[in-house]
Amino acid sequence: MASRRRKLEEEVFGRLSEGFIEKLSRLGVKPMIITALAFITALISAASYYLGASMPMIYFLAALFLALSGFLDAVDGAVARKLKMTSDLGAFLDSVFDKLGEAAIYVAIITSGAVSVLWGTLALTSSLMVSYVRHRAEPLGVDLKGVGFMERAERTMLLIIASIITPFIRQALEVSMILIALLAMMTVTWRMLYAIQALRMRASHRRS
Repeated sequence: MASRRRKLEEEVFGRLSEGFIEKLSRLGVKPMIITALAFITALISAASYYLGASMPMIYFLAALFLALSGFLDAVDGAVARKLKMTSDLGAFLDSVFDKLGEAAIYVAIITSGAVSVLWGTLALTSSLMVSYVRHRAEPLGVDLKGVGFMERAERTMLLIIASIITPFIRQALEVSMILIALLAMMTVTWRMLYAIQALRMRASHRRS
């Protein structure tokens, strides 16, 4: 179920972004540049979130740059494959900058005072754990892609929607942090149980 949902999302995104990816490829824009731009726009979004606590209309700008960062982060891999420039270094830096940018956004929201420290911290921690569990399981041969329902795309979309609503309903950002924290932790639990089952089944097959 989850894998089919993720496959459908990737097909829809691929169709929507195909023209843009083709243009970037023709221009010879290197994937590393796109990765850097995704990180920079995430930092601009973080700064906007920090200022939004005192100037609520800036949340629109924060949402815009968050969406742009997410889009660029999604297309850099496609451009790398198109130009046949995929590399372990590129994948490593893309993953690291992705997490740094996401953490910066959550830290900015928390330190601005727009949300409670408890729920903001839980949202940040559980979001990072969603990715950590997957990356820890993959070297063991357990693929967790699409397992769960609060991966980065879903978290980003929820935060964008909340940011657009927040200038009118100040509690929207707090509600989004609560939802992200709870749903991401459920996803972490789901992935842990999935990985435990897969590893136990493999071990039993080896013994038999």
